[in-house]
Amino acid sequence: MKKNGLFPILFLFYTTLFAQLPNTDIWLLDIKTVKGSINLTNPINITNRVGYDNQPTFSQDGKFILYTSVRDEKQSDIYKYDLITKISSQFTKTATSEYSPTFMPDKKNISVVLVEPDSAQRLWKLPVNGGKPSLILKNIDSIGYHCWLDEKHVALFLITNPMKLIFTDITTQKSIVIKDTIGRSMHCITDKTGLHFFYLYKKGIYFTDLKNQKTTFQTSWKFNGEDFCFYKDYTIIAGNESKLFVNYSSYLGCKDAKNEWTEITDLSTYGITNISRIAVSPDGKKLAIVATPK
Repeated sequence: MKKNGLFPILFLFYTTLFAQLPNTDIWLLDIKTVKGSINLTNPINITNRVGYDNQPTFSQDGKFILYTSVRDEKQSDIYKYDLITKISSQFTKTATSEYSPTFMPDKKNISVVLVEPDSAQRLWKLPVNGGKPSLILKNIDSIGYHCWLDEKHVALFLITNPMKLIFTDITTQKSIVIKDTIGRSMHCITDKTGLHFFYLYKKGIYFTDLKNQKTTFQTSWKFNGEDFCFYKDYTIIAGNESKLFVNYSSYLGCKDAKNEWTEITDLSTYGITNISRIAVSPDGKKLAIVATPK
């Protein structure tokens, strides 16, 4: 797939123009439900340095976080933050740049978008316990973000004109186009009825039932940011500036489901502004937030 020359600002960090990257930190908070309301406490800045730290993802056991970090003017690497020792260490040490660390369904590997020497952006995997990267998809370039649907299928956000969402079978290397002009936030949820894939499109969150390929509108999207996550299956959390909001998903038949967002909290008192990413740990006890420090 030929790379398109028109790159939106959102993907500027996939180039060598590191001087233009925003100064972002990653905060970690405790999250729990108290008397029906979401409560956030104990915010800790786990990066706390000048520079670009972004794209946090929790390990399946919830013991550590992987994230993208730029520590020099040459490339980005994946770093690991241990939630027990509270220490960060370098996870990838390659001559290339890696982004979007994502744990694969096999629980043995992580997948990353790797920027190759010729600027191709393809999907690679690395063993969780260390080892050399190996290519997953040979013929698909211009990958910005990805989300695993199951062990054989992955959703890809392509930096094309227009930007595309495709579903790809990693065994056959064949793809189908799902939507054009989508947002970058993607999530796959499994329940007793099957697999449900959620994504941003125009001014709403939509979900596709992967069994019958039927797509349904979920809720409106009114924020400047482009990221959301799920908390305890049916609860959608999104950030806007320094505030967090909640929306209850109707796809599980939640009795509180409404097409509206309710403010949870304002984190500006902790020096957290311009929230750009959020992620919840698998056990639902920790919330990671990427934002601009004051």
